[in-house]
This record gives sequence, structure tokens and C-alpha cells, in this order.
Amino acid sequence: MPVRTLDHFLILVEPLEPAVATYAQLGFHVRPIAKHEAIGSANSVIHLKNTYLELFFLGDAPPAINAQYRPRLAAGQGLANVSLQSNSLEADTERLKAAGLTTYPILSARRKIVRPDGTPDYTASSSFYFWREEHRYMSLFHSVHEKPETIFIEAYTHHANTVCDVTRLVYMSDDPAKDLAYFTTVYEGAPTSTGPDGFSFVGPRGEVTEVTTIARATERYGKHLPSAGLGGLGGLPIALHYSTASIDACAAHLKSHNVGHSAFGQGLIVAADEACGVSTVFEPINC
Repeated sequence: MPVRTLDHFLILVEPLEPAVATYAQLGFHVRPIAKHEAIGSANSVIHLKNTYLELFFLGDAPPAINAQYRPRLAAGQGLANVSLQSNSLEADTERLKAAGLTTYPILSARRKIVRPDGTPDYTASSSFYFWREEHRYMSLFHSVHEKPETIFIEAYTHHANTVCDVTRLVYMSDDPAKDLAYFTTVYEGAPTSTGPDGFSFVGPRGEVTEVTTIARATERYGKHLPSAGLGGLGGLPIALHYSTASIDACAAHLKSHNVGHSAFGQGLIVAADEACGVSTVFEPINC
């Protein structure tokens, strides 16, 4: 049985409008700001082939949700939570409870969208959290999209940087051994690899989730890591890698918009501090 697959990536920002502008400069097609009707938070979405980025602003979210997310800002803006796909939130709630995790109520993430033909519509997405107490921002959550046609919209997946999808999600941890049991339970399967530098899972589409040590992350990303490091939080998601159809076109866009970037293997990297706290890697991988 394959492990769970990545659904979307929540990048906590404050305020939201400058983050929208930042990701547009990076070459992404960023959708207009929308409000989660039942939660009070707001977001702006970047559609990819099989996943999406969510620039997330707490806004009018209730105190309970603020209390979970706001301490993340001690380390600056950045990835604060990642969702895996679920076939049944109710079944997953019972499974994770039985495994000893603390689960939270199912929430509606309904928001208004505009279809490519200009007609309005609403998403019908739901999710639930299962926060960890230690390494809180290495927690995951599960999501279901009852109307996937309002979430995965091909017409909005065309980006000036030629990005197609996320191929690798990277966490940096002060002790990956503390994280392995949680990730194994949530991913519902054994890791693909383990070692002294951490562990990784490879999902059904070939997408990689990697948990690595501070030393290994520093060796790989160096000055492109978030300047605040872990901010005393123990562990954080710190990098996203993207399959990119044309590195030349991506580089040209970044240069024309004065976005600093460096060579990274056969691809490019943009420092976290220029991408709302996310070390951003563009790689020449067939889409």
C-alpha cells in the first residue's frame, strides 16, 4: 500500500498582500485573496499540477486557531503546516486517535473562487488537524476536496517561471529521531530511507518528503536557509523543490523582476528570505 500523498502547503504570512506580490515576482500565477467563510482566515492560492500553495493569513481566525499558528511567526513567515490527501476525514480521525495522536474537529475551508470563464463558485474542502506538542510546526493535517474541480484548475497552473509541481518538501529538525514515529503513523507506511541525517518518504507520484538534520540542511542550502533558523521551535518545514519546464525561462523571469537567485545543481535557488521564509528550488525535471 503506498504512503499518503502531498495535497497542499500552508505558508503562514502576515500581512497577506505583500506575500502575494512576492510570489508573483517569483513567477507564480497567484489567485485573488479569498476568505475562509467558516474560519475567518484568508488565503491566496497558487495552483500546481497535483498540489497547491496556500499563502495563509490568520485574519479573523478564532483564538484557538490563532494560538496554534501564531508562535510560528517567532521564526518569521514560512511553511507552517502541510496537508496530506484523505479519502475520509472521519476514518482518518479514528485511525489517528487509535494510534494515540490528538485530533481536532473537522473544519470547513469553504471559500469563494472565480472559474476561468469568469463565473463564481465555491470550494467544498474540509480538513482536520493533529498537532504535535513537540516540534509543533512539523505537524501535518488531512484534507478532502468534495469539489476538486474548484481546487485543481488546469487553466491556473501556467506560471511565468514554468513550474509544474512540488517534487520535494524538506523539514529541518534538531532531532529527526523524535519525528520518525509521528511521520510513520501519519503517512501510514514505513519511510523509504533512514539514516544518520534523517529520513524520507516517497509518495505515489514520486514526490519526496524529507526530514533532515540542521547540519545536513545547512550543508545543502547554506545562506539560502531562513535567516531566523528554527527560531527556537525545534523543527520547521524549510524548503520546497519544484519541477520546472525551462530553467532558462525561469532564470529570465527572476532576473527581469530583480529576484536574487543562484545556481543549485542544474537548477536555481532563491533564498528563503526572498520567498516568504521558504528556500525555493527550481529544478529541470520533466513535467
